[in-house]
Amino acid sequence: MNRRDLLKAMAVAGAAAPFLQLRAVQQNKYLVLVELKGANDGLNTLVPYESDNYRKLRRRIGVKSSEVIDLGHTSQEGALGLNNSMSALEMSLGDDLALITGLGYPNQNRSHFKSIALWETGGDGNRGAQRGWVTETLERLYTPADHPVLGATLQGSMGLFARGEGVYISMARLNQLADIEVDEKPPTNNRLLNLISKRKTDLSHASKTLEAELDRYSASRLPTRMPHGDLGGQLTDVMRVIGADLGVPVMHVQHGSFDTHEGQPWRHPRLLKDLAENLAAFRQGLQRMGRWDDVLVMTYSEFGRRAGENGNEGTDHGSANTHFMMGGRVNGGLYGEHPSLKRLVDGDMQHTMDYRAIYDQVCLNWFGDSAQPWAGFRDDALKGLI
Repeated sequence: MNRRDLLKAMAVAGAAAPFLQLRAVQQNKYLVLVELKGANDGLNTLVPYESDNYRKLRRRIGVKSSEVIDLGHTSQEGALGLNNSMSALEMSLGDDLALITGLGYPNQNRSHFKSIALWETGGDGNRGAQRGWVTETLERLYTPADHPVLGATLQGSMGLFARGEGVYISMARLNQLADIEVDEKPPTNNRLLNLISKRKTDLSHASKTLEAELDRYSASRLPTRMPHGDLGGQLTDVMRVIGADLGVPVMHVQHGSFDTHEGQPWRHPRLLKDLAENLAAFRQGLQRMGRWDDVLVMTYSEFGRRAGENGNEGTDHGSANTHFMMGGRVNGGLYGEHPSLKRLVDGDMQHTMDYRAIYDQVCLNWFGDSAQPWAGFRDDALKGLI
């Protein structure tokens, strides 16, 4: 029995009977998107700690070789290590945690607002997009009868679900849904008003249904207590949705701000530590519930940071970045080629993989969308990821 099989066996053995009963009835899949708001510094997250170029670019804020968890080598920058502020995830390395490096897009936009909109709709610096990148897949695969809510954001904007034709809801916290009132109006001769009224009614009914179901699945039923803090609260609510098996295929949470223009040596490790401890607790809880194989977690943010430090012991808006994917069906490891620090353009690393390649993986290999909406960005470097 290998390590992954052992962990799965332990998770099932430790699960409570109610969780096993729920799982036997229904096995919904869930995509949990973790937005690292403000743009995480990937270069101090996945660190080329033996690189002379790295040391020259980051004389004051560079992560020391004694402060990383070794992950191996790449041809461009040699040895790579995970910032040991994320040591809570060390047991997932090589198992169910993947690090995907070099992600970006052509003609990088450095505006927080514009770039996050591009990431959430699948655009780039040459051409924008209108719809949330996952909405077409959701609306193609799920019926309103079985999945009245296709997506929910626990915090932040609804950009992920832009122009979606299904029901998508925003809820800062689940207990706020109790204030939503159903407002049904009789049909009129105005088709547009009828459409608006129907969408509002659908949203109200879906919100009420979700709130009522979650009332019966309180946080006290969860097998793991999440770390205290905003991200822990959001992920607690996500676990309640999964525990109740409400079938909301996509859920979005937010952590940050990672906009570390100054004070990065003390701000950034704290943010990474919070992220890692919350993801580790989330993983443990879902394993105990017997649901880890049904969940895919993916981080994203608007862009990376500049390769060189600024004068305030921080970093400014940059380009290529590293992101995480984890779950029971993720084959852990390092994917992609770390950008070269020898060939910077205007102080920026150049991306080695189009970020939409991970959307292709999610839509095709996680949700099973045979339409393959992002096949044009498929990258063999991600083969076997999910």
